[in-house]
Amino acid sequence: MIVEVDPDSAVPPYEQIRAQLAGMITTGELPPGERLPTIRALAAELGLAVNTVARAYRELETAHLVTTRVRHGTTVARGGPPVSETEIHARLTEGARAYAALAHELGVPMDEAQAAVGKAFGHRHE
Repeated sequence: MIVEVDPDSAVPPYEQIRAQLAGMITTGELPPGERLPTIRALAAELGLAVNTVARAYRELETAHLVTTRVRHGTTVARGGPPVSETEIHARLTEGARAYAALAHELGVPMDEAQAAVGKAFGHRHE
């Protein structure tokens, strides 16, 4: 199993899948060209509806993290950073959404979550 879904989490299952896979892709744990499980296989493994996993994969594809080709399945996208302002905005929005969902799940207030982002950039947030 490459991802885990917490059924008691406030974060929807598709978002849990998307966030975990996006994290593994971003850190290189899932390298470019790596083939992901089929939607049906991952749904069966996690005990979820096929549409739940399909939504997670669609969102990863929208963020240019994976590519899906008929008869070839879904693989981690090759290529560098986004090139257009639209792509940059889309990827930042995806990351922010995942971070906000995690902060919410952990019960972290917005000001503390924002301070953590500031620290990640190497700045003090007071």
